[in-house]
Amino acid sequence: MIVKTIDSDMLQKDDVNISVVMTTYNGARYLRAQIDSIISELDADDELLISDDRSSDKTLEILSEYASDQVRFIQTPGQLGPIRNFEHALAQARGRVIVLSDQDDVWLAGRLSVVREHFSRDTMPYGLLVLDSDIVDGDLKPTQGSLFELLSAGPGLIKNIVRNTYVGCHMAFRRELLDVAMPFPRAIPMHDVWLGLVSESLGTVTFKPGATMLFRRSGDNYTQSRYSTIQRLTWRIGLMTSLAQLRLSTRFRERSNNATAEKAT
Repeated sequence: MIVKTIDSDMLQKDDVNISVVMTTYNGARYLRAQIDSIISELDADDELLISDDRSSDKTLEILSEYASDQVRFIQTPGQLGPIRNFEHALAQARGRVIVLSDQDDVWLAGRLSVVREHFSRDTMPYGLLVLDSDIVDGDLKPTQGSLFELLSAGPGLIKNIVRNTYVGCHMAFRRELLDVAMPFPRAIPMHDVWLGLVSESLGTVTFKPGATMLFRRSGDNYTQSRYSTIQRLTWRIGLMTSLAQLRLSTRFRERSNNATAEKAT
């Protein structure tokens, strides 16, 4: 295993309480390592909320070992798939700041301190933070370096509609963003790109370099390369249509006006 910590001279604790939101589905193989790395980061007022999508392996058995007031796990009412499972979980998160998590990565020491420091400075309600990672294989051996470098990650509506660089388990945001972004539109390809685009439309997005996580992947299974050109085009049209509909909605206009007023003060 790689042993690594985050180098930062700005890390500090504050009153930003956090909900780490994870979804699971047949993830028993790597689940304990991920949960352990998250629990070691939690402060007393934080929580880890895990929503399982009706796993058939030993995932539920592992989750039951960790269940406590601080580590909550819930189940979906039926098998929902990744987007609806995250929606199910996010609706029940309690924290002021939401940090997304996959079931098979490993967090580095100090990850949540970076999140706290950022949101203690950036108090705008619809801002979003994207953290970098080192890409590793199943045995946590480095494979492709930084995710940001690999994807040329960064903000931009058109950029991320054409080729998404918002990868969910790298993202953190204030819960106010959910008031605008949820319920998730049916036409979107994934929840992460939607959250990123909505945040860009209302607030500010920060891509912070420097790995805070080991992103466990084999090959390029985090890309959409296995999908047809027609499918990817359909998703892009769905994203643009959903974003246009949101921007015309009353709830978006009201929150956009509020965000503009806050920036002016």
